[in-house]
Amino acid sequence: MRRGEVRLVEFAPVRGSEADKTRPALIVSNDGANSTAERLGRGVVTVLPLTSNVERIYPFQVLLSAAESGLPRDSKVQAEQVRAVAVSRIGRRIGRVDDRRMADVDAALRLHLAL
Repeated sequence: MRRGEVRLVEFAPVRGSEADKTRPALIVSNDGANSTAERLGRGVVTVLPLTSNVERIYPFQVLLSAAESGLPRDSKVQAEQVRAVAVSRIGRRIGRVDDRRMADVDAALRLHLAL
């Protein structure tokens, strides 16, 4: 499990406007933390949910084409929905985002978190 991978993540149960159900998400936590959580089978991994609703893309979101993400449809990364999830919620790998697009994701996170 590595930063930049797109994986299925089980988000339910949720409240309000949180991203719900099992959906693709982008891993954004560092590889050291990710490998430790995976090896131990416990701990948390930081992810950003994806949605195929790409009608509007806000500055704190990043458009991913289907070709670059491994997904069946174009999707957007939702930096405003940043989550730490238990490693047990993370499922199979769907794809990977390249370094150039990860730089866009990092910028969206910085904007959303005012870093």
